[in-house]
Amino acid sequence: MKLPPEFDLHALEVFVMTVELGGMSQCAAHLQVTQSAVSQTIARLEQGIGAPLFDRAMRPMGLTASGKALFARGQALIAQARTTYDEVREGANLPISSITVAMSFSLANELTTPILTELGPRANRWNVRSGISMEHQAEFLARDIDMLISGSFNLEHHGALELHPVLEESFILVFPRDYAGSTDVSAKPPNLPFIRFSKLTGTGQQIEQQIVRMKLKLPHMIDVESAHQQLGLVAAGLGWTITNPVCLAAVPELLRQLRPAPMTRGRFSRYVQVIARTGELGDIPRLTAGVCQRVLKEQSFARIKAEYPWIEDQLRWLDAAPEDELGVRRVA
Repeated sequence: MKLPPEFDLHALEVFVMTVELGGMSQCAAHLQVTQSAVSQTIARLEQGIGAPLFDRAMRPMGLTASGKALFARGQALIAQARTTYDEVREGANLPISSITVAMSFSLANELTTPILTELGPRANRWNVRSGISMEHQAEFLARDIDMLISGSFNLEHHGALELHPVLEESFILVFPRDYAGSTDVSAKPPNLPFIRFSKLTGTGQQIEQQIVRMKLKLPHMIDVESAHQQLGLVAAGLGWTITNPVCLAAVPELLRQLRPAPMTRGRFSRYVQVIARTGELGDIPRLTAGVCQRVLKEQSFARIKAEYPWIEDQLRWLDAAPEDELGVRRVA
């Protein structure tokens, strides 16, 4: 069977991107073309297939049965095409044009230099963003970010993704160095203000959910958005907090002013992983996860394990996820 000329990879990519981004205008903005150009490309694709892909009577516009079938298969076809393209270019020693990677402030401080040292030549241009994970996830869905390194992940139901695990880490308690009270906060909360990690962050939301589950009544006094702010306030004796080992490792200059402790009750954890759209960056996400794991294990945590050997029990290093036919782990 000969495929119609209107059924080409570019048209299929425009269609898939329109569905992922939620409309033709959003797709046009991402591709930096006019909405009319996107509309015409999809119209030609519909003409080649011989069936409408969008139900234009719906508001917002929805997919027809044919559109749903093409979207489900089109994502895999585009991923395979990108993998083939990358493999051919890699064989010719040609880098990807650009990669935008995002991570939290604490992870960025630890990982940016090692990642670019080892993988920098794999792209002509790198754009490294650091900030709040929830904002990064929205930008990832809008295709403004290609790859996330995150401990806060809420995108399980947003299409085919590949996840490359780094570690699971348990949350810990941190008090000022001279704090002499109990570290069993579920039995007797410290007579100190609680330094909250903002609920605008994924980590902050996870901590707040655990506080509710543990039925802790903690006065609302101070909210911060970075680990340096959070642990700097604790080091100054202004309160105590719940954080994670990655954040603690990111502030080695403050360790002598802090008293970290494991959670004796109510222990909970988060997963740090590298997230990308299936097949779009070749093996770069997998290699990035490997760099992250090695640096955190051999450098970041090595600085604090000597003084706090119990930190090792709060960490679980994760093996690579099961692979599918494209060599990646999928979440549909």
